[in-house]
Amino acid sequence: SHHNVSVNTVERQLEGLEDTFKPNRRWLPATIAFDDFKSGKFAQSEMSMILMNPQNHRTIDIIQSRNSRFMRSYFLSRYSKKARWSVRIVVVDLFEPYRNLIHDLFPKAIIVADHFHVVVQAYRALQSARLKVMKEYGPNTHEYRALKRYWKLLMAKEGQLDYLHYYSRRNFNHAYLSNQDVVERLLSFSPELRAAYEYYQDLITAISQRSQELLDQLISRPNLPTTMRRVKRTLAKHRQEIIASFYTQLTNGPIEGTNNKIKVIKRTAYGFRNFFHFRIRILVSLKTSNLMIRELSKKRTRPKAKVA
Repeated sequence: SHHNVSVNTVERQLEGLEDTFKPNRRWLPATIAFDDFKSGKFAQSEMSMILMNPQNHRTIDIIQSRNSRFMRSYFLSRYSKKARWSVRIVVVDLFEPYRNLIHDLFPKAIIVADHFHVVVQAYRALQSARLKVMKEYGPNTHEYRALKRYWKLLMAKEGQLDYLHYYSRRNFNHAYLSNQDVVERLLSFSPELRAAYEYYQDLITAISQRSQELLDQLISRPNLPTTMRRVKRTLAKHRQEIIASFYTQLTNGPIEGTNNKIKVIKRTAYGFRNFFHFRIRILVSLKTSNLMIRELSKKRTRPKAKVA
């Protein structure tokens, strides 16, 4: 309104960007990653997909739905067989339906499990173990209040806990304790909680040190709490994919950061009613492969300045 530009003019400009963000049918990078994000009513599951090159953090495209049938149709119609067969590495989370899809569409690619989603499995299991112990003690007990107040210390990396500074802790009769001492007292409330905590910390160590030996020890560890048995099964099922992540050192971290940007775009726009406009708005805000290729080609074809 301030610049005397109508809504129809803005929509025409947006529609003119379609060719700029059109994926190249004959090309895909050797390494790709995809992850879902909450898009709303545009998909049946309310989840859409973002396709990215994790090595240079360039967004390739935004896919309307994460449904397996929709994804299969998208890749078969948008990319040639040669482009799909050129993909060597696919970084993805632990969502099981993606596995068969990746093997069918990218037969020469290996699957790399994302570190973040591997650790999240153990994180949630440790939270469940903590809540279970709290319920056993009851809401009016010292143990319940301590586990509720200091839960973040249980989730922190063990090596980063402060053991030098001591503070008066109200939940422990105002005793002067370091963060490490508080964690030790919390673990003394339950052997099951201690076992879950140690498993969680060992998994973090295995991921950070990229230790295949420690990962195999976690897979074969007996007598685990109920909450951690599912994590153990997940590690065993995706063992090769996790080991592949140790060698490639690739994660879905860039996509997770992009997902946060998409949330901001949705919030500032108060939502979108049209997926086409939503997709274009995201791609305009992000560094995209096709846009960068077009910009580079324009720079190369620029005539040289004449020398006087």
